[in-house]
Amino acid sequence: MRLSLSVFCSLALSAGVAWGQSMVADVTLTPMGSFKAKSTDVKGEAVVSGDMVTAQNIVVGLKNLSTGIELRDRHGRDKYLEVGKYPEIVLVKGQGKGGQGSGLFRWRGVEKEISGTYEVKGSSVVAKFPVKLSDFKVEGINYKGVGVDDEMQVEVSVPARKAASKAPASVPARAPKKK
Repeated sequence: MRLSLSVFCSLALSAGVAWGQSMVADVTLTPMGSFKAKSTDVKGEAVVSGDMVTAQNIVVGLKNLSTGIELRDRHGRDKYLEVGKYPEIVLVKGQGKGGQGSGLFRWRGVEKEISGTYEVKGSSVVAKFPVKLSDFKVEGINYKGVGVDDEMQVEVSVPARKAASKAPASVPARAPKKK
């Protein structure tokens, strides 16, 4: 069984369209079945400078995580994720170059360095990386014999902006020539 978390944040800048941010988790269960969990509470952006990408304080809120079944939502949020105590997942700081990157994540009182890959796609950066739930004190997700694997593959897409250009060094003004 596998839990795959896909976080999709898209930037819409055309007239009349505001930021559209969401999170989608594709959950596959053993022995069979699957569902999607979604959240629209994602904040932050990445900065692109050449082949380098940086990001900090990307926040995914978990309080409105929804699978479409209210009982399952409450059970997951309250019993396993404990969103009352741990309402968000934070990418504290991340950096990458040439498609490879790493970042420091904070969730449930634990900070952990995680490595993965990324790709710049238009006005977004899409990162992919594995996360072990037990590293963040999430264990034993099981209901009536159906459980979730410890490792999940995460895909995050966040809006991106280009880094500000460095201003050219100013040339000192010359003093007027004396006659």
